[in-house]
Amino acid sequence: METLTDEQKREVEEHLAGCDECRAEVDSLREWTVALEAVPEAMMLDGPPDGGDLLLQRTLRQIRTESTGRRHRRTAMVSSAAVVVAAAVIGGGVFAGRATAPEPPQAQPTIGAPVQSEPTAALGTKVATTVDATTGTRISVSMTPKQGWVQLYAAINGIPAGEKCRIEVVGKDGATVLAGSWLVSAQGATAGTTLNGSALIDPADVKAVRVVNEAGKQFTSVNL
Repeated sequence: METLTDEQKREVEEHLAGCDECRAEVDSLREWTVALEAVPEAMMLDGPPDGGDLLLQRTLRQIRTESTGRRHRRTAMVSSAAVVVAAAVIGGGVFAGRATAPEPPQAQPTIGAPVQSEPTAALGTKVATTVDATTGTRISVSMTPKQGWVQLYAAINGIPAGEKCRIEVVGKDGATVLAGSWLVSAQGATAGTTLNGSALIDPADVKAVRVVNEAGKQFTSVNL
């Protein structure tokens, strides 16, 4: 401010009186001025070229432009707002597109229902049935490949009541992925349980489906 003429100071003060944003900027610049005064002269870069304080000159030009062209300024602000809104809509569209991608459903156990494939089975659906020779547990599985995951429909019979069980998909590398879990009820022990589940595993990596309890005991396993 010390480098301004009286007329320039008056223009700045009039503008600052009605502009909160510019007042905040000036306060910030004053804080920087105090900080810079503590910097040793040897660390300072060369000042601005001849002609005065470039920052102040640019600020004055902006103030004069605003005072004589407020209508253009408002138009620019509206245009900028429109761009922001458009960007938000585009961003929301991308986000909505991601949100519409199918999410693997959670397992939904039912009692006594037969295993079934999807109403219109997709290409590549596999169906397999087996009875474990040791436990006597029977499992029938229908597996439908999806994009990066698999949908399972399984009917399981012969597990005692009270067992907390998991149905898992076994990969070709031996790793297992949880597809669902349930507690075997008294009715489920006699009538069997049907589960609709899913697993986050590439369909091409699936080797088998197995049922185990929480202690890791395997009741049955079927290759796919």
